[in-house]
Amino acid sequence: MSRTLADTLSAQVTGPVLVPGDDGYDDEVAAFNLATTLRPDVAVGATSTQDVVAAVRAARAHGVPLVVHATGHGAEHPVTSGLLVSTRRLDAVHVDPAARTATVGAGVRWAAVAAAAAEHGLAPVAGSSPTVGVVGYLLGGGVGPFARSHGFSSD
Repeated sequence: MSRTLADTLSAQVTGPVLVPGDDGYDDEVAAFNLATTLRPDVAVGATSTQDVVAAVRAARAHGVPLVVHATGHGAEHPVTSGLLVSTRRLDAVHVDPAARTATVGAGVRWAAVAAAAAEHGLAPVAGSSPTVGVVGYLLGGGVGPFARSHGFSSD
């Protein structure tokens, strides 16, 4: 089943499609939390929104569980089957200095946002680690060192 799913996805996505034993598989599914095992049947390294859409549709069509994996800091539960979509390559950052907002891809880490904001004399209301992913941090509430003076980052 995993080879069939991988072959289907390989024809539909531009990013890598990997199964256990493939070169790059271990790096694709690696998590910051080494106590959490991530061993899905298939891993897709999404390089575009279209890759994510294709992976979601394929998981549904094949009746397999789907897990999204951004930068690896949020891995808390083991993954032992199904399809894992890695979004770390979706790392575009756009800062609108007039609106004082940033638009980020699903794999962006805070260091990239801080650097892009600094070009405009701005700074993000981020956590204390530049390697943490923006999406996971914000979805987790965004409680960081500026929370008392500026509010939660997720606000």
